[in-house]
Amino acid sequence: MHGDVIVVGGGLMGCSVAYRLAKEGADVVLLERSVPGAEASSAAAGILGPSVESFDDALALQLGRKSRELHAALAEELDEYFGVDVGFRRCGVLKVALDASELEELDRQAERLRVQGVRCQQWSAEELLREEPSIHPDALGALNMAEDAQVEPRKLLSAVALGAEREGVRFRTGSTVRSVEVSGGRVRGVELADGTLEGDRVVVAAGSWTTQIPGLPLQPDTIYPVRGQMITTQTRPPLFRRVVFGAGGYVVTRPDGRVLCGSTMERVGFSRGNTFGGLSDVIDKATRIAPSLREAVVESHWSSFRPGTPDGLPLVGETRVEGLFLASGHYRNGILLAPLTAELIADAFHGESDSREARALSPRRFEELGT
Repeated sequence: MHGDVIVVGGGLMGCSVAYRLAKEGADVVLLERSVPGAEASSAAAGILGPSVESFDDALALQLGRKSRELHAALAEELDEYFGVDVGFRRCGVLKVALDASELEELDRQAERLRVQGVRCQQWSAEELLREEPSIHPDALGALNMAEDAQVEPRKLLSAVALGAEREGVRFRTGSTVRSVEVSGGRVRGVELADGTLEGDRVVVAAGSWTTQIPGLPLQPDTIYPVRGQMITTQTRPPLFRRVVFGAGGYVVTRPDGRVLCGSTMERVGFSRGNTFGGLSDVIDKATRIAPSLREAVVESHWSSFRPGTPDGLPLVGETRVEGLFLASGHYRNGILLAPLTAELIADAFHGESDSREARALSPRRFEELGT
């Protein structure tokens, strides 16, 4: 098998890139060692909240806001063409203050967001309890970011993978990439267990495992795993109308009453599983946000790995190896940034990689530093 483009990684990032490139006419082969979405894509909460995640970083905030709007357009596209509702809801995101220092922090966050043109509202304790009665009664106030949204990652991944397949992308599951093949300064394909798969261009979107693949011009610790543990339960009626951040954690309520609580951030290598300490931490944070969750039954719990980077920004674009591209290192914002990443990779394919965003995310910033 030969493809004009080989995409390594079948999570939302890889499927989004494959879908976008195939729509532009590329012959794409997507390689996944397990099944699409087996790792972080299916484990994520699906928060599209750049205003709460990136308020202190103007570039990250800009990227997140742009990608959030691409999500809105993508949701309409997937519904129109494939009849799939991916759960996109512009429900808004709240940041709750539970003590005086957190309330002061909300003032600072609101000011920074307004400078960047983000619409936000500061709510008093009374306004907060009126809007979200399940919030902790001692909460002092909140910052409401009504433009932010949520999506259901499993539904989104299934729809994007379906779209990619309909556009001609060939999926090869059970394919472990042993190395990226490079010769004469350009990529030639990838080495698999059953031989070499040739390709003119290779996009590596393998999440936390990206720099574990031999042949990339990066040090192994440029992208590293950060374990996140999460818990789900169910409430009737639904607990909150909005996504709620507070106490160092978050609570995401789906319209059907499912509640996702998260999440730890642990540098433990590739150690899988849930721990007593991790789950206790998630429960403590969630019940500080919503005390009624103390009576909720734990339905499921899991952990997965987020791909972290030294500067907190992803690696998106062409490496110094001609034809070799990266789409990885998105840390907590993989779901949020997937549509924008696909757009930036498509631009790079066309030689359009001189935008501020493209320069800031270029993998070459680490190649040049030798880190």
